[in-house]
Amino acid sequence: MSNHATYREEPGEFVSRGVHHWPRMESSFKLILLAAILLPLGYYLIANGLPETPSDRARIIVSWTPTIAGAAVLIAGCIGIFTATRSLSRKQADAIDLKLRASGVTLRGGRKIPWEQIEFVTAITFENNSKIRLLWDRAELHRRLVLHLREQPQQLNAQGSGRTESARVDLLRYPAAEYLRLYDSTLEQFKRRGIPVQFEKKWMFT
Repeated sequence: MSNHATYREEPGEFVSRGVHHWPRMESSFKLILLAAILLPLGYYLIANGLPETPSDRARIIVSWTPTIAGAAVLIAGCIGIFTATRSLSRKQADAIDLKLRASGVTLRGGRKIPWEQIEFVTAITFENNSKIRLLWDRAELHRRLVLHLREQPQQLNAQGSGRTESARVDLLRYPAAEYLRLYDSTLEQFKRRGIPVQFEKKWMFT
């Protein structure tokens, strides 16, 4: 008997909800408001050749700084609103990121993958050590799981080799204080079923 059938189900769910994405939306609106202040200020300084400085180089640096900063926060704010709006629109089965069941896992759109089809898992932790973090929220989970799947008979080609398939599970906006324990429990579920877990760290801007 397969060892996949010997473990009792321990319910765990990562389901996207509006409350997970509103902080990002609010931060994005604040960035756009800041851009609305910086961009006109930068335009005014450039148009009037201000401020008066001992050198043209110093004047250019000072006058262009608000414009460049304003453009940066405006772009970040627009990206934040776009991604938050797209996440807020996810409903029902499309809102599922990861559910653990006795038979396997359920992913976005209701896709079901049996435990025995998962060969190994890559657990990615995203980091951002920048001094300025426009949309980076330290309170969020910032995790991703990549499920590497075994080849199925129907995937084999005439030479007997199939394509490598994987399923990506983004767990980015969940509050870490509430979901970190569930995340750790999820990794333990894979390990207990004999599914190896590899760990990686990657840098993410937002």
